Amino acid sequence: MIDQNRLNAQIQASGYKKKYLARALGISAATLYSRLRGQSEFRLGEAQRLGFLLGLSEEEQARCFWTLK
Repeated sequence: MIDQNRLNAQIQASGYKKKYLARALGISAATLYSRLRGQSEFRLGEAQRLGFLLGLSEEEQARCFWTLK
């Protein structure tokens, strides 16, 4: 399960638009918004690519994408 607040803060801090990130991930903007709201799960490759695009360390990626709730 993702940490929605942490991930959205990272996206905002990056300066990237969510539509750009969706295109870079090869998914629609609607799919990205659904994943960011926790309505569907990120695939492993999507999470890794998004972490790379945002410049997240491995630790920060773990905090954003692999939290237990």
